[in-house]
Amino acid sequence: MRLTITRRIIIIRLVVSLVLDYWKVCRIDKRLEGEERAAALNRIYSNAGKRVRWTAFKLESIIVKIGQFLSMRGDILPHAFTEELTDLHDALPAATFSAVKPLLEKELNGNIYTVFKTFNEEPIAAASLAQVHKATLPDETVVAVKVIKPKMERFAHIDLNTIGLAAKVINRIPALRRKMNFVDMHREFTETIHRELDCHQELSHMERFSEMFTDNPNVKIPNVYKELSTKRILVMEFIEGARLTDHEILSKWQVDRTAIGETLLDAYFKQLLVYGFIHVDPHPGNLLILRDHRLCFLDFGMIDELTTDDVKTIRRLFQSIMLCDINGILLAFEDLGFLPPETNYKELIPMISLVLDRLDGGDGKQDSPELKQFVAGMKYFIKNSPIQLQAKYMFLLRGTGILITVLNQLAPDTNWLEILLRVGPPIFGTPTKSR
Repeated sequence: MRLTITRRIIIIRLVVSLVLDYWKVCRIDKRLEGEERAAALNRIYSNAGKRVRWTAFKLESIIVKIGQFLSMRGDILPHAFTEELTDLHDALPAATFSAVKPLLEKELNGNIYTVFKTFNEEPIAAASLAQVHKATLPDETVVAVKVIKPKMERFAHIDLNTIGLAAKVINRIPALRRKMNFVDMHREFTETIHRELDCHQELSHMERFSEMFTDNPNVKIPNVYKELSTKRILVMEFIEGARLTDHEILSKWQVDRTAIGETLLDAYFKQLLVYGFIHVDPHPGNLLILRDHRLCFLDFGMIDELTTDDVKTIRRLFQSIMLCDINGILLAFEDLGFLPPETNYKELIPMISLVLDRLDGGDGKQDSPELKQFVAGMKYFIKNSPIQLQAKYMFLLRGTGILITVLNQLAPDTNWLEILLRVGPPIFGTPTKSR
């Protein structure tokens, strides 16, 4: 009981402070100008980021997930805020083996060494909800064993309930509710966390991905050991490789980084526009390059599944963007539920035109002025347009943002826009102008 109250107080205190920060930002926007305004805003954003980071490290569990989610939304959140959250992607504290061992023995119905010949007590990776240990089977096969950390289900239950109460309160503030339904967002986040805490779900995701890419020689999905896995343990093939950010190793292996990026882009668009089943956490820790230059996906806890109608609509949206067809873009936005009934289309059309102009003029490279202008235009569009982002797409949008960041880290001098225009049309079809 005491633990529950303490966690709830810490979370509520954080939420209240962030809402107060929002009102401070609104006042500063009206009262200050120029450098004085920028400095005041940066102080607020930076301090807010520090409070989120402190809370995440204090409580761990899903609060780390929320911090990671926010840190990757540099497309809509201030840099001074997201910069404070980058530490949340570094190695997180792992549960001790003395805490994990009873959980393993309970899930395996006996001694660990009746199932595994060897089991490394030190985890090779630790995330917010789980950690991974290296082990060998009796036949010497090397495997990776993912274990949900002890007490995570309990912490998640407490934290999600508390955040749910906060979401209901925030939803009553019209200025905040206008851009996002926080109750819907909480519901979507809750469903995602519950899937992540169920290794049966992740195993099912991996089997489906294996089927999706069985004919793609450039993509690797680890094999799973269904008979050894439980709700809290996932046993899978151990994969050795290099991260996309390990440029020195990739050079040593003579890896064509642009080709790898093209494979990633192709795989992502097929997930999104063909299968409607998308890995929405494609950060560098979840992607490996193998010695034979294949791309391997890891960690299938965060998956988005779209309806057939959603896939068709998103495909139309991409076609319309390629054709600079504003009418087609508006129709797609309507079908995706992005435009509330009171939308003023006369105000929206010039904003879309501005974004399309910057996209059409860019060279797609990370440091190009055109790309920076495009990103700035997107931020302005999201902030000032009447578009209301639907909660069911929030992880998809986050995943797309992560993908763009990863591609630019992998090969910053590559014109990814040019590659997208080559890779995209065969996947989402030949664009046709809307009527």
